[in-house]
Amino acid sequence: MKHNDLSIDKIQTVYNKLLPYINITPLIEGSLELNNLLNTNIILKFECFQKGGSFKIRGAINNILSIGKKNLEKGITAVSAGNHAIAASYVANLFNLKNKIYIYENANPYRVNVCKNLKANLIYTKADKAFENVKNAEKEGYTFIHPFDGKNTLQGSATLGLEILNQLKELNKKIDNIVIAVGGGGLISGLGSYIKQLYPKTRVIGVEPFLANGMSQSLKINNPLINVKVSSIADSLCAPLHMPYSFSVAKNVIDEMIIITEDEMRESMLFAYNNFKLLLEPACVAGLSAVKYHLKNKITGENTLLVLCGSNLDYLTWKNIISG
Repeated sequence: MKHNDLSIDKIQTVYNKLLPYINITPLIEGSLELNNLLNTNIILKFECFQKGGSFKIRGAINNILSIGKKNLEKGITAVSAGNHAIAASYVANLFNLKNKIYIYENANPYRVNVCKNLKANLIYTKADKAFENVKNAEKEGYTFIHPFDGKNTLQGSATLGLEILNQLKELNKKIDNIVIAVGGGGLISGLGSYIKQLYPKTRVIGVEPFLANGMSQSLKINNPLINVKVSSIADSLCAPLHMPYSFSVAKNVIDEMIIITEDEMRESMLFAYNNFKLLLEPACVAGLSAVKYHLKNKITGENTLLVLCGSNLDYLTWKNIISG
């Protein structure tokens, strides 16, 4: 199934629009030592250095630019465990938009404070009530900026694929595998669709925690689940449901799904600190966990790109998570 909204030319146009508002994040080849540790030629895309701390800003800004400020006079609304809430707060502040940002009651305090510092109108909610809250806000005239569905959101994610391929050209490299953390599926759908159009043989590998594996379940039944049980430390990957549009893209670009454990993420957070000198949240190291514990002897000698999708975490939370 081809989505014209995600064509190569369309994504180039979107990327050109986004460039004044986003960072071109670093893409770095792994050291010989790191390659030997992971048993593959690793390439790291540091989207954790994006404005707002994650890739989410790409989709959020594309929504605003595509809809147009005149059509957003009554404001925007969003729902999130944290990273998308930050992205929505960022764009609301940037474009001076009224907003109702629904954030989960158990959201990390650091992320809550980031939103507050961006002058967001924060409203606490529960995961099972969140999308109902958003529907009520829409009735009041607010425009919903979806965290992982819809053409504008996926186009934003797809610009990450374009940027990656541009940077790989500069390095004169091609990738055999790209490993992507999966929550709602917006990142792997957008990014994966762009990669596959140009390099169909590149394997797109999705990664989910065992305690939030809705995409894996949805793929098994070939239908997006509308009620997913989630309880992972990787709260950024704990999407309570999946959506038809993004799923229709995801099922055509994902070559393999890998399910990881909570302990594997904790160990990968320590690995990232020791090797990258970064405090990364569980979702950000999901791909690293997949490579380290599940793919290690399967991708030897291949070029494998890890997307470090984002990280909004304070030291105390990081320490508590790795302590179990």
